[in-house]
Amino acid sequence: MQHDVIVVGVGGMGSAAADALAGRGQRVLALEQFGVAHSRGSSHGRTRIVRKAYFESPDYLPLLRRAYTLWDALPPELALQRVGCLVLGHAGSPVLEGAAATAAAADVPVEVLTAAEVRRRFPVFRPGPDEAALLEPDAGFVRPELTVAHLVGRARARGARVLTGQRVLGWDLVAGGVVVRTRDAVHEAARLVLTAGAWTPTLAASLGLPVRVQRRVMHFFAPRAPEVCAPGAMPTFIWDLAAGDSLYGFPLDGADGVKVGFHDRGPLTDPDRPQPDGSADEVAEVRAVLEQHLPDVSGRLLRSTGCMYASTPDEDFVLGLAPGTDGRVVVAAGFSGHGFKFVPVVGEVVADLAVDGGTSFDLGFLAPDRF
Repeated sequence: MQHDVIVVGVGGMGSAAADALAGRGQRVLALEQFGVAHSRGSSHGRTRIVRKAYFESPDYLPLLRRAYTLWDALPPELALQRVGCLVLGHAGSPVLEGAAATAAAADVPVEVLTAAEVRRRFPVFRPGPDEAALLEPDAGFVRPELTVAHLVGRARARGARVLTGQRVLGWDLVAGGVVVRTRDAVHEAARLVLTAGAWTPTLAASLGLPVRVQRRVMHFFAPRAPEVCAPGAMPTFIWDLAAGDSLYGFPLDGADGVKVGFHDRGPLTDPDRPQPDGSADEVAEVRAVLEQHLPDVSGRLLRSTGCMYASTPDEDFVLGLAPGTDGRVVVAAGFSGHGFKFVPVVGEVVADLAVDGGTSFDLGFLAPDRF
């Protein structure tokens, strides 16, 4: 066969997988239906939070530790920018309590702050007297578009073929490997990696993965008081407004202003329909929350950009060998709005699975057959 591995989808996870596979000497073909670092999927929007006090589950910690090491090995403009992460919420907040529990179990350095302490140290935030916070100083953010472009460039330098404008129509298992069909060609390889993001429900339909696609909007504001929103004065943050409803954001980032968005709010959507910019109602919805919690951020709107979450019912990832494929298909999908921080380690894990048929990481909680 001409290729050892075909990677379908070259966003964050696909670019990392292509890079890691090529780095292991595999003959890689990576197929992307749009362009490199495009804005039609989930790997765009200037910044992504990286943190270890992981309220989702402490099971992610081994992957996170390796991800930190790999982020720090990238060029300075791509490495983790350690501006900290502040998690806020009311007493009993599952996000706040989950972050604290993971930090305690995994010995992640954090500070517990009262509402008064938050207001004094970070005056951009206006928590109520019955709220508290947890500050993780070693957290921060990375840059998705720059990361994808860098990984694609390195994958190509290592010998991978990365083709853009290639819409994959389907794939099949054949004797000794897989066949992938695009509008223009038929490609064969020994292994297939599905990193298709929001297109997973279509391309992995035969695998029965319960991945749903939802619209989200990222808003960028020119703050009223830039001095309290600058890196150093304002960390990244996740504010648990109520159960199942949180707001996240980033400090002032040059001409892009302060970025904020709702993690949990947004309808189901069709990934083949370009996501429009934020509507007047969507902007008004986030501005109302900012006026209450971060009034100094709620200045002039710079832009509102649509994106997509590909989510599973339990909001954990799907990462592993696809059942019923004799180890020939690796799936990395359903990253549910909290996956980009894992990009470099997911690339390594995918390479382990595709080349060796296994990995040293315990992926049981992410297994494709758990549903």
